[in-house]
Amino acid sequence: MNNNILSLFFTRAVSLKIWVDTGLFEREKQIYEAHLEAGNLQIVYWLTYGSEDYKIADNLKKQGKLHSSILICQMPKIFNIPKLGLWLYSFFLPLIHRKALRNSHCLKTNQMDGSWSAVLAKWFYKKPLIVRTGYTLSQLENQLKRHSLIRRKIIELIEKFSYKFANIAVVASQHNKKYLIEKYNIEENKIQVIGNYIDTQKFFPDATIKKEPNKIIFVGRLSVEKNLYNLIDAITKTGLILDIYGQGPLKEELESYTIKKKAKVNFMGVTPNSELAQILNRYQYYILPSLYEGMPKTLLEAMACGLVCIGTDVTGINEVIEDGVNGYLANSIDQNNLYKAIITATTITNTSLIQEKTRQSILKTYSLAVVVNKEKSIISNYDCTDE
Repeated sequence: MNNNILSLFFTRAVSLKIWVDTGLFEREKQIYEAHLEAGNLQIVYWLTYGSEDYKIADNLKKQGKLHSSILICQMPKIFNIPKLGLWLYSFFLPLIHRKALRNSHCLKTNQMDGSWSAVLAKWFYKKPLIVRTGYTLSQLENQLKRHSLIRRKIIELIEKFSYKFANIAVVASQHNKKYLIEKYNIEENKIQVIGNYIDTQKFFPDATIKKEPNKIIFVGRLSVEKNLYNLIDAITKTGLILDIYGQGPLKEELESYTIKKKAKVNFMGVTPNSELAQILNRYQYYILPSLYEGMPKTLLEAMACGLVCIGTDVTGINEVIEDGVNGYLANSIDQNNLYKAIITATTITNTSLIQEKTRQSILKTYSLAVVVNKEKSIISNYDCTDE
């Protein structure tokens, strides 16, 4: 695959600055640096929604934190108009960055929001398009019903449009694939499942770090779908301490609820992904009590570190955890079943066996090397004349 060049379309409204500020940068960059170091790609363009991203990228490269062959195509400052600017830019982006896109051999989306920019670029420059998503937005929204029916229908229209014109779609889980085939009548061979990747050389069981056996860790967004109220209720019955890492719209409400319930819960804030492996290794138990998941990266990272993992028996989690084999599943999302699963997990005698099976399941399916090879097989199918 000599001289292969990939253009990655960032999610609409997401900049390199946001990646850095939210701690996502270290994790998100890994797969592209791995492709470059393996020779699978020569150059990767990042088409972002930040007007200061050139400067940020230069500083990262000077610090040795960003590969020199990752090139930024930033948003012009003229689009720094509240609300409207980002939408306008998403349509003008393919024209503004035409030089990079013409030079590319393949186009790829990072999520569904903003995918129309990539479709336009495919039309303009006759390049193959990989529509990649870490989760299926309409599936999530239709289940949680957080937004109006009109908004959910718009999301479905965007998905239908993007998948229609994609050369291939890449989703993170089998349940995403099944949903898309049934909903949009997509041919099965047009969708590939490639799970979220974990750097298993970074996320591994570190025996030198002392464990806190009476604590359990949650890492994620503090939002409705994470089912944190039921988790807090369950924790109050166990006598354990829950450390919550993350931020989100429910933070203040959850803090007040914790005080009201007199629960032993600590809100630890956001931590960069570069520090997460060390933090995870301080714990023996990890919990993800979600109502729904796509393919949760923090669960995979906790499993890679060999934690005993507990989750709800819902899509996205039960595809990763096999109850009693490499973790434990609560039969339902309510507090009583969460409590039972926590007690089961924290009183087992074969902890080391569970931890070893947990680690091995990640190495087999979700390691960075495995995912890079799967992506390589897709990218190598295309050259600059493909459509």
